[in-house]
Amino acid sequence: MVFGYIFLSIPIIKKMKKTTILLGLLWCPFLHVSAQKNRELSFDNFYFFAQVGAIKDYDLFVQAGVFVQYEKHYFRFSIADGTDGQSETQKQFHKSHRNCDCEVEVRGIHAINFEYGKVYKFFRRQQISLSSGFSIVTKTDPDVIFNQNKAPWEDEKFKKSTTVGLPYEVRYSLMVMKGVGVGCSYYGNLNARKHFNGVSLGVAIGLF
Repeated sequence: MVFGYIFLSIPIIKKMKKTTILLGLLWCPFLHVSAQKNRELSFDNFYFFAQVGAIKDYDLFVQAGVFVQYEKHYFRFSIADGTDGQSETQKQFHKSHRNCDCEVEVRGIHAINFEYGKVYKFFRRQQISLSSGFSIVTKTDPDVIFNQNKAPWEDEKFKKSTTVGLPYEVRYSLMVMKGVGVGCSYYGNLNARKHFNGVSLGVAIGLF
């Protein structure tokens, strides 16, 4: 009698096993996704980044470059540009030059930066970084004396002056997925030509 019950229970146990295995297989993808969401993503990578924003005294502020981050440290090479667009005088002067390769200079300030920074992570996917270093700064201004006395067929001229500067930046970053982050920053530069600072936001793409 007992053996009869055992014999009859064997198919039921087999069915229960199959059902359990099937449910386990169905749940695996959901558990994997949940684990991925809750897992702390690593910021360590080699990044390319680009940002656009605003700067005092100029129309547009742009930052772009590369940086390497490892644990709490990062090294960055970048450019920071504050520029104006073409003046009305320049637009009129070059209006008939549609097929020429005219290099039109505009008023602006340009910095090539070499920086080291420290990173402070929080809430799994977010971090704040502080950096500083040294930069080569070039300031471009109109040549007022020439432009006031130039002939109608002559284009405006600009003067350039170069110095070294002390760049500094505070940056907030959010890791959207592995190797892809968005962020915003406050950038400043102390130099002998013109102190300037700007705010910008953009994206960073990791190589790995």
